[in-house]
Amino acid sequence: MSLSSCKKFLENEPIAQVTPDNLFTNEQGAQSAVMGMYRTLLSSSSYGQTSVIVPEFSAGHVNHVASFPEYIEFTGNTIRIDNPWIQTTWSAAYAAINAANNIILRVEEMPAAAIGAERKNQFIREAKFVRALNYFQLARAFGDVPLITAPTGETDELKVPRSPKADVYNQVITDLKEASELPNAYSNNAESKGRATGFAAKALLAKVFLYHGSVTKDYSEAARLAKEVITSGGFSLPADYETIWKTENTSESIFELQFDEQATNNLAAVSNPNASVLFYAAGKSIVDLYDSGDKRRDFTVYKNTEADPRYYIGKYRIFSPATQNFPVIRLAEVYLIHAEAQARVDGNVSADAYNSYKTVRDRAGLETPAVGSTTLDAFVKAVQLEKRRELMFEGETWFDYCRTGLALTEIMKKPDPNYYLYPVPDAERRNNPALTQNPGY
Repeated sequence: MSLSSCKKFLENEPIAQVTPDNLFTNEQGAQSAVMGMYRTLLSSSSYGQTSVIVPEFSAGHVNHVASFPEYIEFTGNTIRIDNPWIQTTWSAAYAAINAANNIILRVEEMPAAAIGAERKNQFIREAKFVRALNYFQLARAFGDVPLITAPTGETDELKVPRSPKADVYNQVITDLKEASELPNAYSNNAESKGRATGFAAKALLAKVFLYHGSVTKDYSEAARLAKEVITSGGFSLPADYETIWKTENTSESIFELQFDEQATNNLAAVSNPNASVLFYAAGKSIVDLYDSGDKRRDFTVYKNTEADPRYYIGKYRIFSPATQNFPVIRLAEVYLIHAEAQARVDGNVSADAYNSYKTVRDRAGLETPAVGSTTLDAFVKAVQLEKRRELMFEGETWFDYCRTGLALTEIMKKPDPNYYLYPVPDAERRNNPALTQNPGY
């Protein structure tokens, strides 16, 4: 396995052709399993399409060229329990979790003669990062979900009930705290961005504590961890916003999925003005979310030609071949996490919170008036809007606005807190009678 080439570190022997008993016999085999785990995140069922585009339909940001009902259901908050994209979201997350669980168990069992302690700890912590990332996604989408921390096989009969969301968050936090002990960099930039690091774990953990703060009312760890990542010196905001999307693994990227010609980004392949287009921006309403002087606007959403009435998604333009990377978490989001969390901790719009908010707006070319007299609630709302603009078409707005309740007034066509969560897939409930359904479905 080559670890030197920009894109090659994800290359591995197809896992389906290797039995677990043969795979976990030496460090190279374990490395192949870890790379296979990351590959699950590149699937069109995961961050290669569904995990990004489905929440964008919920947020009202995108359309489908054929107006398929299964997508329109998300836009109207009228999701059927047999919606295929709900099933895809659920199944893809548990596939990644199972890959991570296999590594956590089997690598731990490997003898010292087969793998050194440093690499063993690294692989296990990387798997815990991926497991945490997927359980966080599941908790945001479905609330209570089955909490499975041991590997399962295709023939296993699982009748696992849903665990309370608080228990899922506790597991996510435990996993990410251990993953935060990972190295902060590896042998080259693509590796350092494309696999879990200590900084990636801390950045994701800050985000998890921000979400969990809706229940605990404690935002101190979200603020502290976000500030630690910001001041680490390991990351910076490129002056040109477009650079994030035109260049791989920039200084802003904290954890970035590495697509290539063997594992292409399906979302990029179908969201550009060509014969394959499926998804496009919802329309001028998206343009109007941005101030006229916002440098992000014309890149994020654009017209192809005056004759074409559609507005297009601008962030995934590397589509021939579709090797567009995807930044799962980047520094601008961490600044905005810090802005909100610090303000909540301080109980007012402190200078520290304001400066993080202003830093993101500075890059966008926007003036940021002093907000000393602004209320905390108004500041949180302003941060939410800034995050919506900054992370447009990245699959975040829907969950973030549900977290703060702004979805009821800013997004939802059918305002009802029951529909913050998606329904548990009907097929899963038929296979597992222990699964209950979310209220409202």
